[in-house]
This record gives sequence, structure tokens and C-alpha cells, in this order.
Amino acid sequence: MNDSALRRIGEDDTPRITIELTNRCNLHCDYCVRDDDALHRSPAHFFPLDLLRRIVTEAREVCGVNYVSFTGGEPALHPQFGEILAMVEAEGLQCGFVTNGWFFDRAQSAVLRHRAAVRVVAFSLDGATAESHDRWRGEGSFARVMRALAQCHFHGVPFIVKAGIRRDTSPQLEQIALLAARMGASALHFSHLMPTSQTVETELALTFAERQRAEQEIAILGRILKMPVGVAVGYYNVDPAPPCSALSGASCNVDYRGRLTLCCNLAGYRGAANEPDVIADLTREDFASAYARLRDLAGEQVARRRAALSAQTQDEGKVDLYAGSPCLFCLQSFGKLPWRAAIARSASPAPQTVSSATGE
Repeated sequence: MNDSALRRIGEDDTPRITIELTNRCNLHCDYCVRDDDALHRSPAHFFPLDLLRRIVTEAREVCGVNYVSFTGGEPALHPQFGEILAMVEAEGLQCGFVTNGWFFDRAQSAVLRHRAAVRVVAFSLDGATAESHDRWRGEGSFARVMRALAQCHFHGVPFIVKAGIRRDTSPQLEQIALLAARMGASALHFSHLMPTSQTVETELALTFAERQRAEQEIAILGRILKMPVGVAVGYYNVDPAPPCSALSGASCNVDYRGRLTLCCNLAGYRGAANEPDVIADLTREDFASAYARLRDLAGEQVARRRAALSAQTQDEGKVDLYAGSPCLFCLQSFGKLPWRAAIARSASPAPQTVSSATGE
């Protein structure tokens, strides 16, 4: 799919920081990228308001951050959610948050009180019907999120819909788009599946050809509908330029424990073997010194990606999703997909010699 035909959505040059307000979530979505133990079995962590204020203030001074995106877990579960929005407004910033919609009734009053600070609310959707959505999120979830969309539309609160592209949702792309448009969404953001296991990839992920067909349909929907419709940066893209805000220097992430990390999609990744994307504990270190190291890491990753794309270009006709898709490349190179490393080892020829010097 030509990038000029497919609208890249959800990315711009606005300096921003993403902060995980909590590790706790009320839903159990099997495909979720967040570590399952952290979501449902570990003690609940809620981001301290004082730490949040300090980090946001320092981030604005260091890199001009003027927008804060709140994720989780489920952000609306934070007991000080209203105070957090009030702090953002008092600092003269704007924010948005991603929610499953289940507790929007609880968050709505705070959103309405601080509408000047809330640029957008993002709702996750897993299908165009209750049957398809509730399959993943539990009975009653679809009704809850539809009520939340209706409340936002009624009160004039801008909202977007986020929907994953998987085997079960790819036949519903048009229906999802029409539903989002009818409910009054400001935009529709599709994104490709982030695989958390070999089983998830086999059962839910699309092949390269299927991804292309889905992207073509989304491009057509984007031309037909008045609201912006597009795909997040995870689509196949062999342009060596930094493909996303994390690698271009426009964004960074802070996890629920207060650790500075490169990207919200990498943080706390389910089943990951390593965490080289974690730069610093901001409960013990200032943002400025940690951010300098983060930019170094981003530069190194851009260089690694360019080298991988160059090697792929030399192999004419080869399509490697895990090199060409920016998100998949980062997941693999940062050690988030240990099951793929095991596959690669099993496919490699056995070594012929053993080095006594290295012990290998």
C-alpha cells in the first residue's frame, strides 16, 4: 500500500508525553499487550499526583511538552482522576486518555469540569456489534462503550475510536467505520495487531497480503467518510526516516512505576524477555538527564532499522514484516518477542565448533 494513499493517523510533531496512570484494568482482553500479571495479579499501582506534576513540569522545560496522553491499565480507575485533569488544566496543558469506556460514567463529570484541558477521549472498540466486541471484553462492554460515545457526543466532548486489525475484525472494517461516524467520532484509528505469542500471531494476525487488502479498504473509507480514517504507524513502511513520534523525538512514555521508557507500545509488554527500552526511574532521577539517554537510544534504534531495511533492499523481492513494520521491528529488536527468537534458533544450523575461550 502506497503511504500517500493510506492516511497515517495518530502521529504528529506535537511534543507530548504518555503516562500510564495505573497498572490495573477491569477487563481481560487476551490480545492485550500489557503484562497479564501486572494487570490482574500484582498489587494495584496508581501514579502519584506529585510525581506526575514534577515530571510534566520538567518535560515541558526540557523538550517543550504541551500534551499529555494518559493510558493504563484503565486510566479512569485512578482514584484521583479528576485531580489529575485539574492539574493538567492548571499547568496550561492539554491531555487525552485511552479508555475501554466501562467507567466513563465515573470520569465524565471530571471531563466536563475540565473540558479546556481535555483535547480528546479515545475509546477502544473490538467490533461493530455487541457479539464481536463482548467476545473479547465481556458481556455488557459494548453497551457501556456505546453509552460513553453517546454521552461525549451529547456534551460536545471530542472523541476518537481505536480499533485493532485482526482476523476477526478485518471483515468488519466498513461496519466499524460507519458505526464510529454515526456515533459522532472525530476520527477512527485502526492499528495492526501487536503479537504477544506465537499462538496470538497464528490465530489473530493477518498475512502481508491480507494486511495490504485491509489497508486498501481503510484508504477507501478515508476518502469516502468526512472524519479522518487511517492506520497507526505499524503498517509496512520501508522508508528509512524515523517512522513514529517515539523515534523522531516527539514523544516518550512513563510507565505506572515512574520509569521513563521509549514507547507506550513497548512498555510492560506481555511475555517480554527484556526491558532495554526502560531508561530511568524518575522517582530517583530528574527528567532532563534521563531524557538525554532516551534520545541516544532512539537514535541507535533508527540506525538499526536503517541497516535492517538496507539489508532487505539488497534481497530483491523479499518481504519481511518484522523488518518493514516499524512496531514489529522494535518489538523484535528490543527482546519483546522471545518466542520468535526461539523459532529463529531452531531454524538456524547447529554450530560446527565450540569456543573454549568464550564458553559458547
